[in-house]
Amino acid sequence: MSLVFLSDLVRTWQFNIIALLVITVVFVQYYKLSVVGAKQDGAVLVVLQCIGGMSILVLMPFYPITFATDPGTYLLLLAAVVLYALNDRIQTTVRRHLDVSLFSILNQFSKVFLVLYGIFLFHQQIVSRRLVGGVLILLSIAALFYRRGKIHLNRHVLLSLLAELVIATAITIDVDISTQFNLPAYIMITLVLPALLVFSVERLKVAEIVEEFQSDRKAYHLVTGVSWGLLILFTIRSLQLGEAVFIAPLMAVSVPLNVVVASILHHEKDHMLRKIIVSFVIILGIYLTVV
Repeated sequence: MSLVFLSDLVRTWQFNIIALLVITVVFVQYYKLSVVGAKQDGAVLVVLQCIGGMSILVLMPFYPITFATDPGTYLLLLAAVVLYALNDRIQTTVRRHLDVSLFSILNQFSKVFLVLYGIFLFHQQIVSRRLVGGVLILLSIAALFYRRGKIHLNRHVLLSLLAELVIATAITIDVDISTQFNLPAYIMITLVLPALLVFSVERLKVAEIVEEFQSDRKAYHLVTGVSWGLLILFTIRSLQLGEAVFIAPLMAVSVPLNVVVASILHHEKDHMLRKIIVSFVIILGIYLTVV
């Protein structure tokens, strides 16, 4: 297999979406293993973000060395970084307490917020099929928590929904900023700067970070951290190389994949059929929001 063939292959959306699905499953499953049993969620997060941000720099020479020149871009990036830090911090705690399968499904709720942002913030034309798609996602998630005539939501589910609102806001601010930077460098910024924010706000000590890194979950940390950087890379490249109408629903295929893998790896057997049905309804909903 020639280097030219490999180079052409990694520039296809097909390669990047397949790589994304594999990396997403690895990331989601191992994140749970990383955070369960940790003394401090914030310390775990800082470890994972630093591993992800620094490891992705290995790929820096393979992308154009460019950086934004407009100061306004850096202000928007800073605002997005603050939101990324908040989202990551909330999600770390949520991942510890929720089943992997549930979290994977709830993680798609940001698509509903993005539709709403498009309508109310950017005054996009109201398209009925996009509204139907958003409603399908909303109703399918509601059905997941419907028990004996009521929808049962605990505080970690509500925190997860808050995190989805935060990440949707960050994405809205951060639209197209990555195109103005060397891609691995951009990923490093969006991981390491949030890590520094969490480290400062929670007043963590270097010794606590080192202790967490050297814990018996070190291997989980390394896998999760490295896969985090790659996940962002493959996400951006998939969207750059392919059409959103195909890429967005294909990304959501990771949801049923994570449900199945979590049932094996984490023994999450409860309501399996319901979770799988909800997963595929979400894929349909996402397709309708981008078509």
